[in-house]
Amino acid sequence: MRQVSRLIAISVLAAGLASPSARAETTVPPTADPQEADCWYQFFDASGPRIACAFPAVMEDKDRVEIGKLTRDVLKDARCEVAIDIERALVETAVKTPDLVFTVPPQPVKCEIVTSRGKLPVAFTFAPKIEIKSGAAVKATPGMANVTGVNSWLAWPVVAYVNASGSIQEVMLRVVNAYLKRRHEQAAR
Repeated sequence: MRQVSRLIAISVLAAGLASPSARAETTVPPTADPQEADCWYQFFDASGPRIACAFPAVMEDKDRVEIGKLTRDVLKDARCEVAIDIERALVETAVKTPDLVFTVPPQPVKCEIVTSRGKLPVAFTFAPKIEIKSGAAVKATPGMANVTGVNSWLAWPVVAYVNASGSIQEVMLRVVNAYLKRRHEQAAR
């Protein structure tokens, strides 16, 4: 669960600093420089007007077992790509605001899901909500929703699990706080 939690946290961090003008239908444009598409580079080192990146998310063996139990062995595996598109100026403003609640517009995720009956293309969104007090994240939820490509009886337990998972929320808080700390340190130089 740690790896998928970390990947969800990264996507939520990225989406969590988005603005209402972020576009849910965005696809990251191809680039000749792979570094340009790297989310960590985009968040920490790039300086363009937008943070636009994509990264893969894969399940670990433990995750497959847990999801299998939740779905009565219908869901077997998932490989996803999270696309992020955020205005950099809004991220910078958010980093400088010590007390706020982000309610983020949906950021798109596309997956190939392996079920007991075969492979399915599935899409959903993350619309995280992150509460920041005194410059630190104190509460975070991923806001997984808008699942397409599978029946609601299969999607519902996965959405409920992701949105209520304490381990995912814990990792989200660690990632967001590490990001905020680093950005505050960079600003102090």
